[in-house]
Amino acid sequence: MSTLKPLCTPKPSRDYRIDFWRGLALLTIFVNHVPGNLLGYLTHRNWGVSDSAELFVFIAGFSAALAYFGRFLADPLVATGRVLQRAWALYSAHIVLIVAAIALFFGAAMALRDVHWAEAYGLDLLSTEPIRAFVGLATLGHQLGYFNILPLYVVLFLLLPALMLLAARSLALALAASAILYVWSHVEGVTLPTYPGDGGWFFEPLRWQLLFAIGFTAGALYRDGRPVPFHPVAYAAALAVVVAGAVVVFAGLFPEDGPSSLPAFLWSFDKSGLGLPRLAHVLAFVYVVAYAPYGAFDRMIGRLGPDSAPVRIGRHGLAMFCLGSILAVLGQIAVRAGEDAVGLATLIAAAGIAAHVAAAHGLDWWRARAAASPTAARRPVVAAPAGRTSAAGA
Repeated sequence: MSTLKPLCTPKPSRDYRIDFWRGLALLTIFVNHVPGNLLGYLTHRNWGVSDSAELFVFIAGFSAALAYFGRFLADPLVATGRVLQRAWALYSAHIVLIVAAIALFFGAAMALRDVHWAEAYGLDLLSTEPIRAFVGLATLGHQLGYFNILPLYVVLFLLLPALMLLAARSLALALAASAILYVWSHVEGVTLPTYPGDGGWFFEPLRWQLLFAIGFTAGALYRDGRPVPFHPVAYAAALAVVVAGAVVVFAGLFPEDGPSSLPAFLWSFDKSGLGLPRLAHVLAFVYVVAYAPYGAFDRMIGRLGPDSAPVRIGRHGLAMFCLGSILAVLGQIAVRAGEDAVGLATLIAAAGIAAHVAAAHGLDWWRARAAASPTAARRPVVAAPAGRTSAAGA
């Protein structure tokens, strides 16, 4: 991924390998959110202790460095404004998505006379405490199940200017500050609170920000032509971690209780707080893939080209995530209402993948048509700085 030689691409300012992995992560997130389908057994969560959520956040940090860090170094104020605009776009998309999901869930409850869809995933609070629940939805304190990753992204982008400010002085300083925040939040039990319910966010931003910051650091190094280097010992260690993750999953070795003298985040596989084993696994996975022998994955992506389905999907990350979320809701409703659950779920997952591909093609077509319009042709063109890559779809 980040550490390999650039591929030939019709857009020199954009490395489409990043789009490929983002698109693949989006597809697997969708497939994993349609319960019981056979395609779900092909996703990498079945042979490792991390899943596509971790991969997605790492790629987001990597892409953020490519899209914003150069601008920040040139003009911090303008770059901060761009980042805040992105955070607002993510928040707006989340609110629209939540309203659509609530309408689908409640519509299913009425049409199918199934009270499950009025109670599942935190929907019950909308009936029992509607005023407080809607305040919680608007302030991101109340998050429905399967709809809690965009709030994480909003907070990560709100933290991004501070991360870039530290990174402008030293990448090591930025990474150290992020690691300290991660450890402190775990040791002190500090989380962003939910409202009106008790507890913390499912994807706890004060902890997941470390993975985002690591991705950002890797992206900043790549941007400056100093990618994370290959070392045979590091590769062997990363490969061992990936294999160990597979053993844990296949043998069911997830610990219920760990050493009482050690903080839980050091040994637990908790997804909400991004336990250290999950963090180590996703980083090892990225390193193993990036430096696969003979550039296997890079060569594969190169053969597929910049117009392959995963690349097209990854180019439109936010739109594809929203589409996948709505399709997953429809799939969950259909599977519960239908009979042949496994067969129907698999059919829905396959149809959803096809819908992603079709939508991505349509968005690419629309983007090309808009770029070729007379109005677009009259706009001044600003060249990207030499040697820099863009990942505006982050």
